[in-house]
Amino acid sequence: MCGACGTTVYPDPVMGNENTLRNRILVAQTMTAVCAGLPGARHIAALAAGWSVTSATGSISLCYTVADIWIALFDRRGAVLQQALKVRALAEEPGGLAARVVTLGLHLARQPLVAGPSR
Repeated sequence: MCGACGTTVYPDPVMGNENTLRNRILVAQTMTAVCAGLPGARHIAALAAGWSVTSATGSISLCYTVADIWIALFDRRGAVLQQALKVRALAEEPGGLAARVVTLGLHLARQPLVAGPSR
C-alpha cells in the first residue's frame, strides 16, 4: 500500500520503480503495436493505477501488471500473438521498456497454461 495515497501497489518487475503514467502509456502503445492486425485485436489503455484491456465485444479487464495484460491478451490466438511478438522483438532496442514488455510476452507465450492449445 502506498503511504502517500493509500492505494494498493502491485509489484511489477517489468515496470520496476518507474511505474509512472508515462511508462504505462508506453507499455500500452507497445502492446497495441504488437497486436495490430491480429484478429479480434484488443484496445489497451493506460490508467492511473494500471491498464484496461477492452475486447472487440466491449468487455473490459482491469490489469495491474504487464503480465496481467499479456494473460488477458492470450486466448485462442496464442500462436498468432507469439509470432507477432517474435517479429516485434527483432525491432526493439535491447534493454528498453518496450523490449522488457515484449520479452515478458514471449516468456508467457511459451508457458502451456497461458498460450492454450495450438490450433
